[in-house]
Amino acid sequence: MYKEIVVCILVIIIIISMDYITNNYTKRIFADINLEMSELRRKMTNKEEKNTKEQIYKIEEKWNKHLKILSCYIEHNELEKVSRQIATIKGNVEITEYSQAIPQLDDCVYIINHIVDKEKLLIQNLF
Repeated sequence: MYKEIVVCILVIIIIISMDYITNNYTKRIFADINLEMSELRRKMTNKEEKNTKEQIYKIEEKWNKHLKILSCYIEHNELEKVSRQIATIKGNVEITEYSQAIPQLDDCVYIINHIVDKEKLLIQNLF
């Protein structure tokens, strides 16, 4: 009986610690990408064509860099939504359609924030 209780407590501690690690990683990566996206929005609003293209390439590079690790513990369809939005934004930026890229950017930020909220260890997310 004592052995089973110790094993259960150990498993719970491991689960909580792994959630803490992954949640902090997710928050850090998505906060960084959100910051880059707000910078991209500012550049699109100011119609800085060269800087806007550089910024979207930078965002795409960061996203692809962290995508493999994120896909280990986040639903793939959620990550695919963000990848699709980034590709759409990139296409609109390349043809300088900023009026279409800004709503896509807002949708991407919303999806990213949704993923962060969804991955938190909360009672409402468990059930």
